[in-house]
Amino acid sequence: MAEGRRIGIDIPWSVAWSGEQGFRVQPSTDFPGLLELDQRQAPGVGKPLFAAVHVTRQRRGMIDLLCHICGQPTEASDRWVFPVASGGFVTLHDGSVGWGCNVPPTHGDCARVAATECPHLSHLAETPLKLADDAGRLIHRTDVTPGLEHIAAEMPAGREVVFSCYRLYGPAVTAEVERARVDWEQATKARRAAAQPR
Repeated sequence: MAEGRRIGIDIPWSVAWSGEQGFRVQPSTDFPGLLELDQRQAPGVGKPLFAAVHVTRQRRGMIDLLCHICGQPTEASDRWVFPVASGGFVTLHDGSVGWGCNVPPTHGDCARVAATECPHLSHLAETPLKLADDAGRLIHRTDVTPGLEHIAAEMPAGREVVFSCYRLYGPAVTAEVERARVDWEQATKARRAAAQPR
C-alpha cells in the first residue's frame, strides 16, 4: 500500500484493489439455494481501483449494514447515505415507488470525511442524509454487475448467481430522499446562476 494511504481513511473499505482480481462461484449463505460470486480478499495489495467496488465487500456492507468507508457496523442512530450520488427510484408492482440503494451506508463522521475527500462527492457538493429507523428490505441481484461481463460468461449454465444486492426503503425514507434531491437541485442551480458573469 502507498505510504500515507490507509484503508478507511484515504481509501474506502469497499474499493477493490488490483491484487483482488480473482473470482469464484460458491453456494450463498445469505441467499440459500442460490450461488454467489465471491471475490479474492486482499485489501491493500496492489493499487486501489476507485471505479470498482469489491463484489464481496459490497454485499457484506449491504447485508450487515457495514460502513462503506471504514467497514465497521453502523447503528440505526448513526447511519448516513448520499441520496444524490447513489441509489435510484424503483417502481413496485403496486405502482408505488421506493428508493433503492446499492451503496452501503456510512457513519456520520465517515460521511463528513467522504464529502470533502472523495473527488466525486466533493464535486457534487452533496450533503449526506441521516436515515430514519428504516433499514430497508434486502434484495439480491442476479443480473451482471457492469465491468464483470467477462466473468458472467464463465458462470454455471442454468443457475442463478448473486452478483450484488441493494436495500429498498419505505415511504418515509423515499420521501426524505426525494426532498434531499430537490433541495440539491435547487442549490446547484443557484450556485451556477451565481457563477455566471453579469
